[in-house]
Amino acid sequence: MHFTPAGAQRLTGKLVAEVSMWPVWPVVLRRRLLVAAGLQLAPTVDVKDRVRFVRRNVSVGDGTRINRYSYFEDHAGVHIGREVSVAAHCKVLTTTHTLGPAARRAGPLEERPVRIGDGCWLGTGVTVLAGVTIGDGCVVAAGSVVTSDCEPHGLYAGVPARRKKDLLPARESAAAGQ
Repeated sequence: MHFTPAGAQRLTGKLVAEVSMWPVWPVVLRRRLLVAAGLQLAPTVDVKDRVRFVRRNVSVGDGTRINRYSYFEDHAGVHIGREVSVAAHCKVLTTTHTLGPAARRAGPLEERPVRIGDGCWLGTGVTVLAGVTIGDGCVVAAGSVVTSDCEPHGLYAGVPARRKKDLLPARESAAAGQ
């Protein structure tokens, strides 16, 4: 078996990303391991143990917290904004298949990036499908499946997730005590 420098670098990145999932590391060291593996994490990002990043094609903004057992299939890239809360057991997926013929309905693989805006909150067990943009200030209720874009400042729930309520933007919500 012959390793190229690029192959060795990819293998090292994968190993570091896998080791970072172990619960023995303090948050600060876990963050450093993930950055060493190639993730773009702002200085105040908090990633709990057992969070899995498939390809490390992720950028995460300041103040964001990602809870245990979340999974990021980041082939096409995942951008998570500032001050986002991702609860436990969330899944963010960036691949899908086009619809194929009757002989095999899962057609060719497609990669589509996902964007989660500033100030969002994804409840426990949320699944975000490929190509989705979740606008700033959204709340996605536990167990929801986000199949299409979410307009900013809304509460979304269900399978598929639908807008259930308008939420006030940051300035208005601070004034209203929300």
